Amino acid sequence: MAFLYTSENLLLSVFVVLSVIPVKVEVEEGAESVQLPFKTTKQLSGEIQVIWERYEPFQKAHVFTNGPNQFEEQHEVYRDRTVMNKDLLETGDLSLTLKQDSGRYGCRVYGKIQRYKTVLLRVKG
Repeated sequence: MAFLYTSENLLLSVFVVLSVIPVKVEVEEGAESVQLPFKTTKQLSGEIQVIWERYEPFQKAHVFTNGPNQFEEQHEVYRDRTVMNKDLLETGDLSLTLKQDSGRYGCRVYGKIQRYKTVLLRVKG
């Protein structure tokens, strides 16, 4: 949402809605892990929170806040099963490496600019 001021000092708000097509990722049955891709702008700054979530059932798969991973916020079924790049704030690579799963995942990024991506993960076999 952006705010615009008119000459009469009335506050107007503008909403920008982007339609995002989910990325489809397929992995062979028996694969040890798979990467859920999400690349954004480099040099993310300020207060940043990245949340990878699984839908149906809803579970937090991985949470990153301003430097450290927040393992206490992730659902217990994902403990020791997820990894993000250590330099994600510098590279903008917010991809998640996940061990053995399938389903619909989403990544939400909270900061100066909010970002969102959906990944559909399917196991072939």
